[in-house]
Amino acid sequence: MRSINLLKIAAEAETLRLRALLERQARRAAFGASAFVFALIVLALAEVAGWQTLRLYVTGILATLILLGINFVIAAVLGAVAVRSSPHQTEREALRVRREALEGARSALSITAAFPLLRLLRRRRRAFFRFGR
Repeated sequence: MRSINLLKIAAEAETLRLRALLERQARRAAFGASAFVFALIVLALAEVAGWQTLRLYVTGILATLILLGINFVIAAVLGAVAVRSSPHQTEREALRVRREALEGARSALSITAAFPLLRLLRRRRRAFFRFGR
């Protein structure tokens, strides 16, 4: 009975961990998509305004290269924010509970499985001594 309860706890912990993982991934996707859309809009407008401003001071090629560098830095920062994500405390705790419950269930099942094996060995030993005489 204890092993069944531990398996239920392990299943609930795994469900909680997966739910938290999916919520985190959904948030990451939403923030990443939103950042991408706004980055495109801002970059498009900034490109036009920046290029027009730079064109007053430098040649067209140099203005384009400067804007390329700025765009690269912005893309790198947004990409780093989207990639940076570690498991939440809820996920780590649920994983720990699941592992402990499964370990407890294994030990409970191994003890429970040992009792019929011991009975079988006792029967064979009795039978051996009866026929051996």
